[in-house]
Order: sequence, then structure tokens, then C-alpha cells
Amino acid sequence: MDENKKLNGIAEIVIDDGSVEVPIKNKRGDVIGVFFFRPTDIGIIERYNKIVGTFDEIVAPLESVNIQADGTAEEHDAAAQAALKEAEKRLYDACDFMFGGNMSEAFFGKMHPFSPVGGVFYCEKAIEAVGRYISAQFTRETAKIANRVNRYTHGYRTGKHKGGRA
Repeated sequence: MDENKKLNGIAEIVIDDGSVEVPIKNKRGDVIGVFFFRPTDIGIIERYNKIVGTFDEIVAPLESVNIQADGTAEEHDAAAQAALKEAEKRLYDACDFMFGGNMSEAFFGKMHPFSPVGGVFYCEKAIEAVGRYISAQFTRETAKIANRVNRYTHGYRTGKHKGGRA
């Protein structure tokens, strides 16, 4: 008999980790990807800052590569292609580390991360957008916590808790 079935018919553990599904849209409103995010994951700030702090290391293999508008190496030699692939792998690994999964596919599945957009790599725009999103989510979540704490501590701050009188 399956060991998992012995536990009152429960074969899995389900925990609400606060994950939300977030569509990624371009400026025209077209959905270009979807990623999953836990807005209350305090560790994401540290992981985000780590990626931003090491971005130069991530793209270091590209120093000697000329990138075309489609995100491919202008040179067709093996060294340039290998450098582009190495930087791409580093970026995907870092982005997936930040969210514990699907960020690279969600953001870069329809556009190469090193495609130039407005004078910067597309991946830079994506990472900046993620930073703004994380900041807004944490602001919203901390406001909820503050409201809840205020409800429970109101009597202590006003002195209404003493002797049950106002």
C-alpha cells in the first residue's frame, strides 16, 4: 500500500504561500508572458538586489560582442555565439533564482533579453519593471499589516484598555 495513502487519504501538503499570477504586458496591452510571484516573500528584495548588484558580471561575456536588434551576435564566429549564450544562461539562472522559477521564460520567451530597446538591453527594462512591481507590492502589504496592528493596539495607545473604561 502506498505510504502517502495511509495518511487519511491525503497524498500532498497544500500551503497558501500567497502566490499570485501576474500577467506581463507590453505598452500596447498585449500579454507577453505570465509569472508567479509571492508578494509577501521578504527574501525577494535581497535576491533582487543581488541580481542588480551582479548585473555587470552577468553580462560580462558580452563585452566583446556586438549585439544586433534581434538579440543575436553580429559576428557569426563561434566565440561570439558562445559569449552570447553564456550571458543568456547567467541571466536566466539569476532571474529564475529571484522568483524560484519561471521569470526567464515569462519575460524573455517572446523577446531575446539582450535585444536593444531605447538604448538599453530589454532585460534591463524587465528587471527595472520587476523592481517597481516588488516595491509597490511590499508597500501595499506593509500598509495592510500596519492597519491590522493599529486595530489591535488602538486601545493601548489611547489608554482605553485600562479597567475596561474609556
